[in-house]
Amino acid sequence: MRFFLLAISLTVLPAHAEAEDHWAYLPPVEPKVSAEAGAHPIDAILAAAWKKAGIQPAKQAPPRVWIERAAFTLTGLPATAEQIRRIEERPDDATWKSLVDELLESPAYGERWARHWMDVARYADTQGYNFDQDNRYPFAYTYRDWLIRSFNEDLPYGDFIKLQIAADLLTDRPDHPDLAALGFLTVGPRAGRLETIDDRVDVVTRGFLSSTVACARCHDHKSDPITTKDYYSLYSIFENTDEPGEKPVIGKPKDEAAFAAFNVELAKLEDADRAARQVIVDQIRTPESFGVYLELAWIAKKENWDVGKSTADAFKRGRFRPSAVVRWRDFLNEPAWSDKAVPRLATWAREMDAADEAGRKALCLALAQEWSAAPDGSELKALAARGDCPLSYDTARVSEIFDQEDGNQNRARAGAKTRLFTEHAGSPPRAMSLADRKNFSPAQVFVRGNPDNKGEAFDREWLSFLGGGKFPEGKSPRLSLAEKIADPANPLASRVMVNRVWAWHFGNPLADPGDFGVQQLDPALRPLMDWLALRFNEQGRSLKNLHRLILTSQAFRLAAEGPEANQSIDQANTLFWKWNRRREDFESMRDRLLATAGTLDRKGVGGRSISLENGSSDTKRSVYGFVDRYALSSTFISFDLPHPDHHSPKRVETTVPQQALYFLNGPLVLRQAAKLAADPEFHALGDDAAKLNWLFERIYQRAPTADESRDALEWLHHVNPADYQPRLSGVWEIRHAPDTGGLPGEAQAFPIFSDGTWKTGPDAATAPIRWLNAGAGGGHPAAGHDLILRWRALGAGEVRMTGTIKRTGKGGATLAWNLAKSGSSEFISHPLAPDSEAAIEGEWAGVAAGDTVDFVLRAPEGDTVGSVGWNLRVMGREKPDGKPVEVGNLKKQFPTTDAPPAMPGAADPWADLIQMLWASNEFHFID
Repeated sequence: MRFFLLAISLTVLPAHAEAEDHWAYLPPVEPKVSAEAGAHPIDAILAAAWKKAGIQPAKQAPPRVWIERAAFTLTGLPATAEQIRRIEERPDDATWKSLVDELLESPAYGERWARHWMDVARYADTQGYNFDQDNRYPFAYTYRDWLIRSFNEDLPYGDFIKLQIAADLLTDRPDHPDLAALGFLTVGPRAGRLETIDDRVDVVTRGFLSSTVACARCHDHKSDPITTKDYYSLYSIFENTDEPGEKPVIGKPKDEAAFAAFNVELAKLEDADRAARQVIVDQIRTPESFGVYLELAWIAKKENWDVGKSTADAFKRGRFRPSAVVRWRDFLNEPAWSDKAVPRLATWAREMDAADEAGRKALCLALAQEWSAAPDGSELKALAARGDCPLSYDTARVSEIFDQEDGNQNRARAGAKTRLFTEHAGSPPRAMSLADRKNFSPAQVFVRGNPDNKGEAFDREWLSFLGGGKFPEGKSPRLSLAEKIADPANPLASRVMVNRVWAWHFGNPLADPGDFGVQQLDPALRPLMDWLALRFNEQGRSLKNLHRLILTSQAFRLAAEGPEANQSIDQANTLFWKWNRRREDFESMRDRLLATAGTLDRKGVGGRSISLENGSSDTKRSVYGFVDRYALSSTFISFDLPHPDHHSPKRVETTVPQQALYFLNGPLVLRQAAKLAADPEFHALGDDAAKLNWLFERIYQRAPTADESRDALEWLHHVNPADYQPRLSGVWEIRHAPDTGGLPGEAQAFPIFSDGTWKTGPDAATAPIRWLNAGAGGGHPAAGHDLILRWRALGAGEVRMTGTIKRTGKGGATLAWNLAKSGSSEFISHPLAPDSEAAIEGEWAGVAAGDTVDFVLRAPEGDTVGSVGWNLRVMGREKPDGKPVEVGNLKKQFPTTDAPPAMPGAADPWADLIQMLWASNEFHFID
């Protein structure tokens, strides 16, 4: 046992002993750069590392590759044909710098780099699991838009840090757009207040400092010199913040009419909320119910009720809130039952002890009436004004005594408000801000992480492993924290950011971005990291200047293949002797696909989050995709979007079948391939060879090789046109027609669909055609009218309708049914008696797109047939010897709209070829 304890001490002590000398906690050191005149310092530092390791670097990549890389890393979009032409014609430094500046000035730059930071900030548009109310953040998008704007405007990194931690303390007006920066703190998951605060400590320290401070929540950090006091110093800062219930408006919708309509709807919801709260306030203050609360509080005092007992007994008297009972009891302790009791309440308390049940009710009602009418200056009036007296509760505070049903109704009202904020076109943007409390509670360690076991209060301090020191008096500790993190003298902040930027450009970091603690070995290229950090600070912490510095190096322009001998020395390319061949992340893959399809809107920057699954979103960049923390899109999961429950220092990269399948049958890929194949410019070309060249230039910015052209054209010329006809499928229509005794008359649509039923009037008994209605599983025919359940083919093949029909009534007239294919002249009536069931077995019949098969139900003997149940299916096969499959199921496909179905056209083999080009490695990899 002694040996075990010694082993623990030996593993813990070195971390603290080495902390003072740990490279990440020391100021960056200016490296000695010795190089040929004119050499880029980045290349000189790398050259020294290569020489020491015995490495020969790769040669320079072709100039067109430079611009393809830069367009990818800076904007996430493909380089334009004009940009490629310029660098190929004049591959000099002046042209290169000009192109880099051009990319940095593009709005697409901010969109690309905002998405990078959203991983760091664990961005999502929802709170997470919340089953009983709308869990969306209506205004998370304003934080994302702030990020885009900040990157595009090249906000200095120090301000970038400070605004995301303390924008409310750095802005000069309540509607300042920079308040949206506080989304960095507030878009995280919600799993209770303690976990929310812990999440904020974690995202701040890992996001800006790459330090795992949250590991010290229950004990001193096991490997890093981070103490529980460090953690709770920061914890107490965020513990003493609140989010405003009414988030500040930071803009105005462009549509004035929509804005006005939104305000009308918002006023309705707010009025309804105030009215519901006022009912509870009135109950507390109305003498009759006030008296009951006094009586219940007296019993709660005598019998020492807890909330559970209060709940049971309070509801025996009617709808009385148990929390209010407990608060009345606690409030009356001093003024009614203590040595400092107020005379009137002391008298009431003595009389209550002596009275029977009826007497107590009368005493409580009398006191309630007197208290309610108490004049100004009286003791009772003064007591009513005290903050702990339930009589002082107004509509804003009454939520403190909500019972379960109050909470349910409040969540329903809040959900309606969230939907309005999220979905109404006139909803103005608001900031997900927060603010310091007026009176800070002290910082205290939760011993072993237990909030019910608090240690002694202590002064909030800056992180001890970065120098410590108390935060100054008279200033918000949150602002002081922001300033400490952003201070250029902080050895971590700039190092962490230049390391992230390097990784987002080169595919690998200089040091693990997830943890700069003492277990992070001294990076092989720390001189390069330090040099970048120092230049970053010197140049005002401009990220755009940092990009220019990195991209103008020769290192960024190295080829992706290098000397084979290097593999045995540095196979992982940690010294960056060659370019790391990069596979596109999901966002750039989707955005590049839309760009080459000609669909992408490059001008519409910002706006609400949208579902990327919908075709209406095909013009928007992926950064605007709605991120549901609780139900993350399967597409996001398949393509490695990090889960937004936590800060993500870097993305993992997987290769799974779902990624390939996305390009075979993903709806977005199918839509865009068909769109590009239908492009008028493409169709205007004279021959297939010209069309193929057009596609290659559009997708790859190059002409096809002779082999590619031969293979593609040969495939196109050998496709079978029959394979591109619409597949056999269909839709259902619900109709009615005059009963002719034979084939139905002219079919008409039902005018009303409600409650899952088609009918001719709101009430079946008084409708224009009485009783006539149809739902997914049954309905009612009417005398003189045919009820038609129609299946319309959307492709060619053979089909037959099958199923069952059933009557449960014991009496009534006989009804009849029949099957009729469009164009048929035969009508065979099949009678169905009461309390009977029949199988429906139609014959196989050939159909083309647009043909119909009708199930016709009649009531030839009158309306008294009662309700009828049915279960209809359509089996189909595209060839006579094909295997039948279900192509129609009325219950599953019951129509809820009367809009005519769109007849699908033949597919296009060119669209298949486009999918092949998009699915290729050339499209998915840079280099």
